[in-house]
Amino acid sequence: MIKKLEQSLVKFESIIAALSLFSLLALSLFQILTRNVFNFGYAEIEIINRNLLVICGAMGAVIATPKLRHIKIDALTTIMSERQVALLRCPLALFSAATCLLMSYYGTIFMLDEWEYAPVNERWALPFTIIYPFGFGLLSLHFFLICFKQSK
Repeated sequence: MIKKLEQSLVKFESIIAALSLFSLLALSLFQILTRNVFNFGYAEIEIINRNLLVICGAMGAVIATPKLRHIKIDALTTIMSERQVALLRCPLALFSAATCLLMSYYGTIFMLDEWEYAPVNERWALPFTIIYPFGFGLLSLHFFLICFKQSK
């Protein structure tokens, strides 16, 4: 059941990452064409592309985590036995899950502050800020699920 949940999450996250990347490329190409051919561009596309890049990065991190391909600082694993590394996997994953959950909480506060204090003419771009609590929440879930995985 956990493996099925994780596979479904990865598929959903992959779709979001692919759509974000495709949109980023399409909008960038459109912006390049309008600037070079018609001598004008849309400033809003730059803001959208910046946010799409954050979404691609967040989804990339979320997709890498279940495969244990995320960025790790593992200087000590070279001198530890495999048994010691296996024993530490769950506590470290829980610590990472708690840290990401905390970041998700503060991401939510950031998102709500943006909604409250953003000028009216800039509020159209604010739905993109949901990636901060959403991305860190997904990372937290994946780190939590690592504890229930069978070690290879």
